[in-house]
Amino acid sequence: MLPELRPIWADTPDGVRRAASACAAVGRFALYTEADSLHSYFHKVCLIQVSAGSQHFVVDPLPLQPADLDPLWRVVANPALTVVMHGADYDVRIIDRDYGARVGRLEDTQIMAQLLGEERTGLAHLLEREFGVELDKRHQRADWGARPLAPELVAYAAADTAFLIELAQRLHDRLEALGRRSWAIEECARLAAVRHEEATPDPLAFERVKGARALKGRARDRLHELYCWRDEESRRLDLPPFKVLGNRPMIELAAVPPEGTAELARVPGIGPRFARRWGGEVLRRLEHPRGAPQHRRAQHASPPSATERRRLQRLVEVRDEVAARLGLQPGLVCPRATLQAIAAAPGAGSALNAAGLSGWRRELLGESFVAALTEPS
Repeated sequence: MLPELRPIWADTPDGVRRAASACAAVGRFALYTEADSLHSYFHKVCLIQVSAGSQHFVVDPLPLQPADLDPLWRVVANPALTVVMHGADYDVRIIDRDYGARVGRLEDTQIMAQLLGEERTGLAHLLEREFGVELDKRHQRADWGARPLAPELVAYAAADTAFLIELAQRLHDRLEALGRRSWAIEECARLAAVRHEEATPDPLAFERVKGARALKGRARDRLHELYCWRDEESRRLDLPPFKVLGNRPMIELAAVPPEGTAELARVPGIGPRFARRWGGEVLRRLEHPRGAPQHRRAQHASPPSATERRRLQRLVEVRDEVAARLGLQPGLVCPRATLQAIAAAPGAGSALNAAGLSGWRRELLGESFVAALTEPS
């Protein structure tokens, strides 16, 4: 059950200042955001939840100007204060994108749980296990951009931060007992430095639709045409693409284009409403599709040599043995891309430098990696 949290709704500049002051006063506070990525094309921050001591604020940024949130972002950026978050990768990027905001000192409870070897690190699971708090899964796909928000949604949002400080303390104590606290500090500092980067448009993105690779020739052209039309319409209406046209009917239309709006309406996942609204344009595009972009010949790197393959195998064996001993995921201990970079670089110790192996991973694996790279073939 979710306890009574009595969250404070803050949708004015004064409310933001009050939340910021509360965070600054306690020195260690929790922060979370909710966006509307499932309900809009141009997703945005719709809520900012903060918990400071016994006070839980749900900040509504939608009626505010970006500058109205500056008092909160100044507190969040203060390296003398600690911001506790969970799975903060998306939050860090979106507050940078929308507000130019930074997190000065981050504690991420998901990172901490991963470094403890937890198999399930989602917030809902951790809250239920640690505190017996059950978050209503019905609210996970809520439209956070809708107003007014129902009281139960506001309470659900507040619960995202209400228990983070205590959760972080419990995980901190366990990491300290295992000697891994410094690992978490390092990983959290790396995450706090992440910035938003605009994705480079991919002309072949339509091929990621399930079933696209089976379409050839004109069918492939038609899929590309529909994909581009859907993206244009989604932008115009500020809707997620799947709410304009689902992937499965899009594949079916590209493979076997209907003859007329009546036949279009009978396609599973389309229906009369779609046919009335968009039928003429969709049929026109299916009849006269532009040519889909072709694959450019990839510049393949030279395959690894037999020596590199042997070096990589040794590194994988060392990494996996260490991960098993610590009860951690191998990819967390050292990503495969780093292993490949080490194997491809000449030498042993210099190879670790060239691949960027540093920090706790270097301390944990460095000597064993060097030994594995220098042992006779």
